[in-house]
Amino acid sequence: MQRKSTFEDFEKLMNHTPSNPPEEEVESKQASPNIKRRSLKRGAPGAERQELEFDAEFVRRRQGPRIPANGSELFEETDRDDEVESDDKVYEAPRPVYSHRDDRRIDEEAAEARYRQREARLRRKAEKRRRNRHLGGKILVLLQLILSVIFMGLIFKLDVLPERYFIAVSIILLLLALICFLLQFRRRAHWVGKTISIIISIVMIFGSIYVGKTLHTLNNVTAVKNYQTDKIVIAVLADDPAESLGDAKDYKFGITATLDRSKIDLAITQMNNNLGSEINVAEFNSYSEQVQALYSGKIGAMIYNQALDELIEENNPGFIEKVKIIDNFSVETEVYMEDIPDLPITKQPFIVFLSGMDVYGDMDETSRSDVNMIACVNPTAKQVLLISIPRDAYVEIPGITYGEKDKLTHAGMYGIQYSIASVENIFDIDISYYVRINFTSLITMVDALGGIDVNSECAFSTYYKQYNEETDTWSYYEYAKGINHLDGIHALAFARERMNLVGGDYQRGRNQQAVIEALLEKIKSPAFLTGYTGLLSSLEGKMDTNLTSQQIASLVKMQLNDGADWNIVSASVYGISSSGYCASYAGSPLDVEVLDDDSILAVKEIIEQLMAGEIISEPRVTDIQEVYEVDESDAEDDYYINNHADDYEYDDYYWENGGDLAEDYYETFSDSGDSQEN
Repeated sequence: MQRKSTFEDFEKLMNHTPSNPPEEEVESKQASPNIKRRSLKRGAPGAERQELEFDAEFVRRRQGPRIPANGSELFEETDRDDEVESDDKVYEAPRPVYSHRDDRRIDEEAAEARYRQREARLRRKAEKRRRNRHLGGKILVLLQLILSVIFMGLIFKLDVLPERYFIAVSIILLLLALICFLLQFRRRAHWVGKTISIIISIVMIFGSIYVGKTLHTLNNVTAVKNYQTDKIVIAVLADDPAESLGDAKDYKFGITATLDRSKIDLAITQMNNNLGSEINVAEFNSYSEQVQALYSGKIGAMIYNQALDELIEENNPGFIEKVKIIDNFSVETEVYMEDIPDLPITKQPFIVFLSGMDVYGDMDETSRSDVNMIACVNPTAKQVLLISIPRDAYVEIPGITYGEKDKLTHAGMYGIQYSIASVENIFDIDISYYVRINFTSLITMVDALGGIDVNSECAFSTYYKQYNEETDTWSYYEYAKGINHLDGIHALAFARERMNLVGGDYQRGRNQQAVIEALLEKIKSPAFLTGYTGLLSSLEGKMDTNLTSQQIASLVKMQLNDGADWNIVSASVYGISSSGYCASYAGSPLDVEVLDDDSILAVKEIIEQLMAGEIISEPRVTDIQEVYEVDESDAEDDYYINNHADDYEYDDYYWENGGDLAEDYYETFSDSGDSQEN
């Protein structure tokens, strides 16, 4: 290939042309249309010399080796001639060497080799750019695919999404990643692929965070505690100058020989360690004796389990107002529970004990079990039987009372396992699981679900006034007969009211069942999945259960998979109001409910039918149940809408704490004029 000269070479060639070129060369230059020759006449001065004019257009067209232009199929617009790969040698034009004859030797073979070298280098560079075209988009697609795999892995671990939905979502995410990848090979559409990939990646990040948080919260909620905490308090009279344990270290401290004496002894050990000396202790046979000794000055302080506040108040009216707490000690004791059965709860029947504690806050501390219900569930027949048991049921507490009887509500003070054992004795059944909540749990659960629709069997209003922080006013909560949409606070008041109900405590039990039915209706809807994490978060630290996270997830998965309707039946155990001595409170009798054997038998018959897979209905009506039946005309009486407590019936604590029913639940009023435990 003949070398194409540059302008510089051409100019130098012109400057060194001999004065008298050969005739053939002159003629060849005359023949060229691009070089103009001026001839001189013979005989004229300088006639022997010919002069050549420089044509710039001609030189421009012949300048240098032709290289593919920008925008050609070999190069991108961003290609630059001065971009040279680091591993290639940079071509430097050799300095011209002049001979003594003043002309330059042009090595056309070397020039052609250099041209070929540059051309090959540029072709390699263009090929590399072609291979790496839209590399950023391809990296985005890879990131999208990785995030999708992480998201689906967390979904698989959570195990609440039915298999067909899981497969469908996986295929959709895989197709989206493939589409975004293919779009990167399109000249204009690659931006669309990048945009879709970024959006999907962001969704996968937030989705993974959401699912990961759900997993973490579910594991925390279902973490079984192997200990329970009791708050042992030191109380002195309200006008006593002592403000701390150190101020009262020289006092005589009264204690009672009760069933939880071991916890009192642990608290005394902590007190002695803190003071560096042993306190003076006096022992009494009952809380009434202990309280009277404090009032009379025989002792300067008393030590007791704060869970017994209302129990002491029942037989010593005004106790809570007359004393003040100067110190408290948390005593942890181990909980001995039977091994949790790993039942396939989506395939075989099981029974859950539902316990409602009459306190606010976290579930760390023990308290009375204000609500005692069992839920018998047959997942294959889609049957649920809710059974309410009176809180004052007069029963034996296995492992605590040793043949003596006590109120069922008091079993909760010793631990959930004793409440379960007491209920098992009543119905001669095995209870595998439990769920324990308190007032705060119910409020947060209902609010997390966006409220519930509760069916009220009668119209009524609350007996207590309720405080509204937003308006700084007091009012009564009113409920219409039929469906009521309730938030958390209104649902709690609905479930707790008994003084203004025509059926009293038994109607309260039915109202509590209505709240649970409304919760189940909300939970079994597909919309529950979107609020699943919010619900679990609201229950963290406020619910205690021995159901595993896998079991709860399997129930949710089953409901999402079939979306079946459940047959929910409510039942109650009835008894006769009486009074009796309780093992937890020696010295004086308490109001109790002696359960009717025929009523227990009627409920047991329904339990057996459900566990056998039969379709159930409400249990047969017993004789004692007929006594408690409410006449419909009585239920519609305006008395239960307008009957409210007078202001003098509320104590100072109630007003000062914004209608806090938890601490004021010992009730300072009574229809009969005598103080009674609620």
